[in-house]
Amino acid sequence: MQSILDTLWGLILGLLGVVVAGVAIIEVMARSVLSGLGIQGTSQTVLLFLLLGGLIVAAFRLFGRLFAVLLVAAFCVYFLHVVFGFLSGALIPVQTPAGTTDI
Repeated sequence: MQSILDTLWGLILGLLGVVVAGVAIIEVMARSVLSGLGIQGTSQTVLLFLLLGGLIVAAFRLFGRLFAVLLVAAFCVYFLHVVFGFLSGALIPVQTPAGTTDI
């Protein structure tokens, strides 16, 4: 069960990494184009901020459902792990200020 959860979280983080890398590449290209056009300083920052907002919206439109499906699957697996852990009488370690205890 834990390996399924780890795999789902890995997929979510991997997809997020791809999105962030794509945004970074586009931002660097846009910055060089704006510099080539002579746009510097605050104007460039404002334009890049608007571009970032557009890229975030586009990323959620492209990958939003995939993110949602992966998150729902991860939460379902986690829920099953917690429920079956309690039903089987397994002890779950919990970190407390006094140390680790089992509940």
